Amino acid sequence: MRDAGLISAAQRVEHYEMAGYGSARTYAELLNDAEGAKLLQTTLEEEGATDKKLTKLAKSAINLAANK
Repeated sequence: MRDAGLISAAQRVEHYEMAGYGSARTYAELLNDAEGAKLLQTTLEEEGATDKKLTKLAKSAINLAANK
C-alpha cells in the first residue's frame, strides 16, 4: 500500500508540474519567445514521460500487490 501511495503522490506532483510548464510555455509563445517556449515544451515532454513511467510501474506490480 505504501508504494502505491507514493506513486500516486508522485503522479500528482507530475501533473501539477505539467500544468505549470504548459501554462508557462503558452505565455512564452504569446510573448514571441520561441526559445523559451521550446525549452518549456522539452521539459513538459520530460515530465509526461516520467508520468507514463510511473503509470507503467504502478500497473505492472505495485497496485496489484497493494490490492492483496
